[in-house]
Amino acid sequence: MFFYIIRRINLLVITVTALTVIGFYLRSRVPGDLPLDGNILSNYVDYLLAIMQGDLGVTSGTGQPVLDEILTVFPATLELCFSAFILSIMIGVPIGTIAGMQRGSSLDSTIMGISLFIFSIPVFWLASLVMMYFALNWNWLPVTGRLNLLYDIDSVTGFMLIDTLVSDNPHSQDAFYDALKHLLLPTIVLATVPTTEVIRQMRNHVSDVMKQKYIKAAASKGLSKTEIIMRHVLRNAIPNMIPHLGLQFSTVLTTAMVTEAVFSWPGIGRWLINSIYQQDHAAIQGGMLTVAIFVVTANVLTEILTVVIHPIRRKELYAQH
Repeated sequence: MFFYIIRRINLLVITVTALTVIGFYLRSRVPGDLPLDGNILSNYVDYLLAIMQGDLGVTSGTGQPVLDEILTVFPATLELCFSAFILSIMIGVPIGTIAGMQRGSSLDSTIMGISLFIFSIPVFWLASLVMMYFALNWNWLPVTGRLNLLYDIDSVTGFMLIDTLVSDNPHSQDAFYDALKHLLLPTIVLATVPTTEVIRQMRNHVSDVMKQKYIKAAASKGLSKTEIIMRHVLRNAIPNMIPHLGLQFSTVLTTAMVTEAVFSWPGIGRWLINSIYQQDHAAIQGGMLTVAIFVVTANVLTEILTVVIHPIRRKELYAQH
């Protein structure tokens, strides 16, 4: 397992290096962005050292360092993504388990049909539809932003729910509920696609587990269906889901850009779109590099976590050596 982790870390380093090479090439195409003296290797080393020191350049729009602006907007995106990711697991795992337990039944067909339909809905169209009905027509929830302007909450972590809870503001509890209401609609929209994928993957893994002999042995011992599901089915199906969950988080992070644009959520997606409109090359390159490195790192950590907690996967690695 140790050598596997080393290989994953090496893959992470190689991938991040490739991303910096692409970023260096794109930035060198912008006149005046990099002081090129003809020595490409020396210029790349300087660029890499600058990135390692947190120097991603300066935005042309505000004149602020790119890293400072990323640290301001990225927590908002992560808060939205984590909320959508948790919601997709809470909904997708039980529904996928039900479909997997009854694979081939009318209930299974209905669940998969609805999942496929929801998966095919464009995110921007769904976001507009949800905004129109739940916010504008019925006036149930706020449409845009993270918090009502009436609340003055200092940013401590960048995560609004946490900041409202730790704030000394006398109205911090009301601010928390207001932040929660602002978070609800974009979270629901963002969670739709990963939820359908979690349902599909969970259904397949549960169906595979149900075919195993130890499930039949557990049933022959007189264990109830609930005991079989909790002690055997989920225990063996969920670890197989972890690599797919890592990929789904990457999907959530990239889809969040569209969701943020529709709901005016002040995250890195909306910030990048505004940077594109302003042709702010330093902000675009710094933001995309940050998102790409975060996605690659999340996937590698997910693979390592799978090996650490999944005994069967560890046995496969030991068998290879």
